[in-house]
Amino acid sequence: MARSFELVDYKVREAEYFLDALTAGSNASHFGGIQFCASAFAAAARSITFAMQSSMHGIAGFEEWYADRRTELKADQLARFFHEFRRVTQHIGDWVVGAGLLVDGRTLYYFVPSSDIPSVPDLDVVSACTAYFCTLLELVYRCYMDFGAVVDAKLYFTAHNFEGMGLGIEDAEEQLGFPRGFTHTGDPMAEPYRWETLRAQVDGCSLQSEFQRWLGKTVAWPERLPPYQPGA
Repeated sequence: MARSFELVDYKVREAEYFLDALTAGSNASHFGGIQFCASAFAAAARSITFAMQSSMHGIAGFEEWYADRRTELKADQLARFFHEFRRVTQHIGDWVVGAGLLVDGRTLYYFVPSSDIPSVPDLDVVSACTAYFCTLLELVYRCYMDFGAVVDAKLYFTAHNFEGMGLGIEDAEEQLGFPRGFTHTGDPMAEPYRWETLRAQVDGCSLQSEFQRWLGKTVAWPERLPPYQPGA
């Protein structure tokens, strides 16, 4: 992997930050803040796929996988809009957020057509940004599902994954900077606990709360083992 997949996690959290700020600004009826946060959100959200391509460069099967995802995004009308929205706000400097409507004490803002973007979503700004964010987050989640051991250290450091590479637990210990045999206890039945000890040294996916909040999903990590009983 050219770069850590943590770059993707970071960009997701950055986009989420501006989405939350956008929502709060809408509740406070702050028009300038809505424009600024919408622009910042679009830039951060669009960079999620850039970070994914960068971090997954050279990984077997990724180019074909991402080609299918790119086709899906191109067919998504909202994704196409945000692609153009980012281009206009970042490369031209124009703004597309304009109209506002007071509904039940909350101000709803809308994108307005321009010569650069003649077609805009019918959704209000917060709803459109939320839907687009969830689309991108689902793409990231699918990457975790399809390339789990490549992008998630807690899925990488498993007996199954290392066996598939023709390696064993001492190789895993060495990769983490420990001496070979560092977790060895003399009990041959303790090897699953040795793997669990190694997994405790790594962070794994840092988007579990985001996946749960926005998608109602989580990345499944190996289940915790019952307390170790020597010789059991």
